[in-house]
Amino acid sequence: MLFFERNGRAFVRVLCSETLNTASTSVLAIAAPLVAISALGATVFEVAMLAAASSAAPLFFGLSVGPIVDRLDHKRLMIGCSLARLLCVLIASVLFVVGWMNITVLAVIGFALSAVKLLFDTVMISAMPAVVARSDLTKANSWYEGANSAASTGAPATAGWLLQLLPAATVYIIGACLYLLSTTLLKTVSLPTKPNTEIPKRSHWADIADSVRILWDNRVQRVIAIAAGIFNFFHSAFFAVFAHYAITQLKFDAASYGTMLSFVGAAGLLAALFAPRLVSKVGPRGTLVWSLLSIGPLGVPLILLEGASLPYQATIIVLCFAVWDFMIVLHLIVEQTIRQVTVDSSQLGRVSSTTRFVSWGADPIGALSGGLLASTAIGSRGALAVCLVGFLGSGATLLFSRTIAALPVSQAMNDTLAAGR
Repeated sequence: MLFFERNGRAFVRVLCSETLNTASTSVLAIAAPLVAISALGATVFEVAMLAAASSAAPLFFGLSVGPIVDRLDHKRLMIGCSLARLLCVLIASVLFVVGWMNITVLAVIGFALSAVKLLFDTVMISAMPAVVARSDLTKANSWYEGANSAASTGAPATAGWLLQLLPAATVYIIGACLYLLSTTLLKTVSLPTKPNTEIPKRSHWADIADSVRILWDNRVQRVIAIAAGIFNFFHSAFFAVFAHYAITQLKFDAASYGTMLSFVGAAGLLAALFAPRLVSKVGPRGTLVWSLLSIGPLGVPLILLEGASLPYQATIIVLCFAVWDFMIVLHLIVEQTIRQVTVDSSQLGRVSSTTRFVSWGADPIGALSGGLLASTAIGSRGALAVCLVGFLGSGATLLFSRTIAALPVSQAMNDTLAAGR
């Protein structure tokens, strides 16, 4: 099944379940700010606040998730996450129907979904080496990221058109149905159920301190986490502002904006399909560095759109975001595979969650900073320009790092990263 050495059927079921999860999550992620702007009359700062809340969980729970994942049963955690997502979306649907939804409540639900996603994604990364053989990790990560991109492809257009034609509650009900299907499929997956017995029993705070120490002592993972934190800060700031900028200043409606974003997901799918071949030609170091360093310059046309025709604006937005998506997915595949190959399996959950505390924890701070910056005299366009310059910092962190330059890429790592050509 998919030509894996082992557990191909289990991996396909996990992949299908995650595809449904991602489809629902993507629809809701696009729907939330559009509902806030069109139905709740949100300002640019309120949209930024919503984006911050929807990405704030790693800042609060990022250090706690790793020890939990490394100790508890992976399958039960994944099913629990799926059920929690379902419950959050059902609550949102009811609140929309009875008319009690507002920006604050929408932000709280976004925060809850962010917390569940943090836990689920950490479990998934930790469980992957138990599902497929080490030699298949790049292939599995490529399929995983590709499925996420494919599921995201139609989600923005779906969200935009549904909000254009139907009440907001309908979008959330559809999301709940997708989560229910995902949970049902995940229950059929066979995964190792024995908790990790290699970790000594101690207090949760001691586990957190140990997680920080493990990441700090691993110089490669430390630099990658810092670069990811810089990138995510400016990425969140950019998109917290851009949705409001596109609708209020470029004059896109919700349906057309969602349709534009739908074309972008295909680029991520291409990155997933070609990742092994690109890594084998460019090398892990080059792929890791240049996939981030190119983001800022490639986004310059996005701040030069005012006054242009709507078709021209749409074309530039789609092209720029598609290239961004390609580069980001390529970077994630290499980053995750390096982590899975170089970090001991008993520490994967802790290293992954601590890395996400640093990287994903920058998201809400970046979103709020973007909203505040756009509210000043420089406006939305100026804030977007600052973000494009800031993107260069993430790639430069990797480019000028002696640790990354001396990354000990063994033949085994090369074989794993280039597997699936």
